[in-house]
Amino acid sequence: KEIMISQEVPKVLCKLAKSPDSSTQRFASLALCNLCNIGAREQKELVVKQGVLRVLLFLLRFPDLEVERCASLAIAALSLGSDRNKAEVIDNGFVRPLIETIMYPDTRMRQCALLALNGITLGEMLETKERVFKENGLSSLLALIKSEDDESIHAGLYILGTLAEDMVIRNAIVAMDCLRLVVGKSSLGSIEIKRAAAYFLSLLSECPEYHDGIRTADGLESVVSLASLVDEECQDYGAFTLAFLANNKSFQVPLAKLGGVRPLVSMMATNSESKHYAG
Repeated sequence: KEIMISQEVPKVLCKLAKSPDSSTQRFASLALCNLCNIGAREQKELVVKQGVLRVLLFLLRFPDLEVERCASLAIAALSLGSDRNKAEVIDNGFVRPLIETIMYPDTRMRQCALLALNGITLGEMLETKERVFKENGLSSLLALIKSEDDESIHAGLYILGTLAEDMVIRNAIVAMDCLRLVVGKSSLGSIEIKRAAAYFLSLLSECPEYHDGIRTADGLESVVSLASLVDEECQDYGAFTLAFLANNKSFQVPLAKLGGVRPLVSMMATNSESKHYAG
């Protein structure tokens, strides 16, 4: 905390991060990343006020993967939990380079950039979601979800669910015909992928106009399967989705035949709601 209150330390690190010596630059970038990860919201907002974003944007665009990873992780840390910092991040032009970076072939670099995008979009602030949408982030996220890398699939689906909290973006996602893709990943992926897919489906289930699309994509079977898993998050999201789908009379018999009654009965004893657990 004392380090962050002192304006000299961030100022020195920002200067060293632009050093022509690669080793000095890497160590300074790592130190800046660690500095951005320290403290509560107030301390992180103080770091942003001290001018680190301009340097982090320079580092994010610098052709050195180690430096770029540090910059991405720093942005993730500064954004989480602070709407003020998120607004500063998007106003300083970080969204476009981060969207470009999530398509890098380097797995670790992709993961760091995805963490940064997640930090920017997670929460109730609609402006951050809209900026990712306007920068054509949906196409890049869907490309990642189609990949074979579980970490990228999970992160892509998680961010997709966060973006879908905005109704306009939700409509755009559905219009891109990705429901079958999400349903397929929910059936074959890891438990983290299943949780992210279940959250996305739970958001769609709140809107009756998406119900036929879920059924056409073989989503009824997947929803029942998710609600029946021995996993609290999947159970909550799955049961929440079943409750909305069961309001559609044409779905009631098919859902019952698929075994959807038991998860619904279990849900009656809980206070399930559709929300990101990490939020």
